[in-house]
Amino acid sequence: MKIEEFNIKIPNKSIAAITCGPVTAKPILALHGWLDNAASFIPLAPYLPEFRLIAIDFQGHGLSEHAPAGCYFHFEDYIADVINILDSLGLQQCALLGHSLGAGIASIVAGVIPERIPALGLIDGIGPISIHEDQMPEMMRKSINEYAKLSEKKLTHYLNKEEATKARLSASKIQRSAVELLVSRGLKDTGNGFIWRTDPRLMLKPLALFVESQITAFLKNITAKTCLLRPSPGWPFDEKVFASRIHFLKDIEVHRIAGDHHIHMDNPEIVGPILNDFFKRSLQ
Repeated sequence: MKIEEFNIKIPNKSIAAITCGPVTAKPILALHGWLDNAASFIPLAPYLPEFRLIAIDFQGHGLSEHAPAGCYFHFEDYIADVINILDSLGLQQCALLGHSLGAGIASIVAGVIPERIPALGLIDGIGPISIHEDQMPEMMRKSINEYAKLSEKKLTHYLNKEEATKARLSASKIQRSAVELLVSRGLKDTGNGFIWRTDPRLMLKPLALFVESQITAFLKNITAKTCLLRPSPGWPFDEKVFASRIHFLKDIEVHRIAGDHHIHMDNPEIVGPILNDFFKRSLQ
């Protein structure tokens, strides 16, 4: 399947993206996980041949621009970016497919503009990470301190792509073939070795996070047909919170499958047919 590169212009920034599938087919906007990039959806593409798959690099990831100097990263910015992307592409109706962080973002977007999101595919995630309100002051304090000291941190340089691949493999449970895809889009050649393109600020604590009651409000507002794929062991989410969030969605099917967090990359032959069947039924 042919993968095409393009850029999406939205207010004050440019977002890198890849796309494949029939131009006139119903679109699916794919949102990757934290520190990943659009290439994470390439293994799924052959299993969604009747749809126009559009996978983006969030700001600070992959080939997309970094945030301006002096700025903080806010989860809410991702929400606005996705809605602005839909507007820029002229998509009044569009299914969303998200993994991990992307699943959290997709969940909130579907609660903000429910009339525009007919179907929602979630891979190992439903809603973003939450925090107890009592933890907020200390987290904000630590975040400000980390941002203030960012200039003191040195970027890790790798002699070659193989070194970077091994480093990513040691940091998470993910197959080598998947890491090689992420590395191909996520590394920058400095002429004196390779560094990750990822904005270093993504590694810092956020200034603020939603509390659970706020996330619940968004989930209750979702009208999209939803398919949640929860791998086991997958990410170590709080299962009580996870189950509670599932309860708030009006029309959801849950698939429990064996695998790790990046199951859509490691085992697309399992995930792909499930999602293809779901989107076919939901986007008729």
